[in-house]
Amino acid sequence: MSTMDVTGKTHSLSLKKPWAEFGHDKKAIAWLEANAFYDYMRKCRWFAGKARTIKFLKVRSLLNMPIEEGLAYLVILHLGYTYGDEEKYAMPVSFLPDDYELRGQVNAKAFIVKITVEGKPGWLIDAIYDFRFQVALFENLWNDASTKQENGSIIYHRGKGLAPTDENMCYLCAIPDLEQSNSSLVYGNKYFFKLYRKLFQEINPEVEMLQFLTEKGGFKNIPAYCGSLTYDRPGIAPITLGLMMQKVASKSDSWASTGDDLNNFLFMFVDKLFGIQDEVFEKVELLGKRTAEMHLALLSDKKSKAFKPEKFDAAYVQFLQKHLNNLLNKRINLLKENYSRLDENVKQLADDFIGSESIIRHFFEKIGTSKLKSSRIRIHGDYHLGQVLFTGSDYLVIDFEGEPESSITDRKIKHSPLKDVAGMIRSFHYAVCAKLYFSSETQGVNPLRLQKAADRWYKLITDAYLDAYMHTMGDISAIFGNRTELNFLLQLHLLEKSVYELGYELNGRPDWIRIPLKGIQQVLFEIEKFNS
Repeated sequence: MSTMDVTGKTHSLSLKKPWAEFGHDKKAIAWLEANAFYDYMRKCRWFAGKARTIKFLKVRSLLNMPIEEGLAYLVILHLGYTYGDEEKYAMPVSFLPDDYELRGQVNAKAFIVKITVEGKPGWLIDAIYDFRFQVALFENLWNDASTKQENGSIIYHRGKGLAPTDENMCYLCAIPDLEQSNSSLVYGNKYFFKLYRKLFQEINPEVEMLQFLTEKGGFKNIPAYCGSLTYDRPGIAPITLGLMMQKVASKSDSWASTGDDLNNFLFMFVDKLFGIQDEVFEKVELLGKRTAEMHLALLSDKKSKAFKPEKFDAAYVQFLQKHLNNLLNKRINLLKENYSRLDENVKQLADDFIGSESIIRHFFEKIGTSKLKSSRIRIHGDYHLGQVLFTGSDYLVIDFEGEPESSITDRKIKHSPLKDVAGMIRSFHYAVCAKLYFSSETQGVNPLRLQKAADRWYKLITDAYLDAYMHTMGDISAIFGNRTELNFLLQLHLLEKSVYELGYELNGRPDWIRIPLKGIQQVLFEIEKFNS
């Protein structure tokens, strides 16, 4: 079955059955569960369970994926931990014989374990690095293929973004050098394929959103939807395995682009000048316009259950109030636990937040008593400067997977589009504060002067963004009820986002705590108008 080193640990596997029968080789699969899969996964950026102790690792499914002159398998691994939720991961594998003519061109990251199949030595590899597998993925998407399994089928869906002249792109595949939570392939420098590693028992929201915006909503400022593959079984929700989209070119993401714009502001500030170039306002206004166009596209479907706009019904109001109060409880407790670590300036902001708990809760109560008329729609859900690419003349919105800490079901809940708007506004606040607070050029500058400059920049930029957004949205009464309701929901989601950020900074970047605390303080000034 296997060989053993001097420590007693097995390090290779010998199959007695043909590779085509690997899916039924229980002994081989058990050996890989015990000796190979976890050791390989721990080295991979996409595996999120490195910091936890596993209780078990089991092969849940083993799906056939035919490739040229052979067969690959999609292994679905089920992992349990000593704490936290269980997880499922996708691991495509293939057999690479030592005498395979392209073996020397295979990425070193591919090799999982030495394996011998019917006396032929080679390696079990991660098939994402196997050229035969790469070609098969593209060809199957191109042909709207399906591969029948013992239980269900792998279904390939070709999207409208796949050009009819690009059939041979399957042979022009490269693996980008990216550190990310999924695995990626690039075909002909034109199409970007994402293989989802961590799996969920639902269609991934990114697939739904890109397909809708490309094929129904008509929103052009995204990577066009080119196809997807799912594992479908009778009576069970499909599992999304992969997504093909248009590969887009950009100068930078908007966090970096805004940082460049802020450099000019920073140097003027150090010279005791305050100024923002007209070009910066023009870019911010364009981003506001594109945000509104995205939301108008998402408002356009009046029929399908997944995208049809809805109102603030009793069930949603109850969900939102519970969510906000739970979030507030957790952040206040976490802040109190870490209070002694804060410097004196930050303690004043923390005291202001903790002392305003009753005001905030009273504000939350108004969600249920205001008889809100606004529409709820599918939204981006994790909208910030890092999710928008700047091409040099326009913006492209990317990464529609939603809030990473939320379940797939929760990521699909319809919210006010102002939740996205609030996320972008908070991102502007982070950008200016990070630049002014933590740049070497501002070391030694009076903190009050820094804060005043940050507040002024933030207000001017936010006003430009909001003005462009509202102008593009048009008649607000149909979407937000009226201006009072619009402002209420905007402040609500700004507060939600700031409170959420507080936990992130307390756990990861304590020096940055003042940024969300300042954001909370800014909202508190506004919500006193609603509580009066």
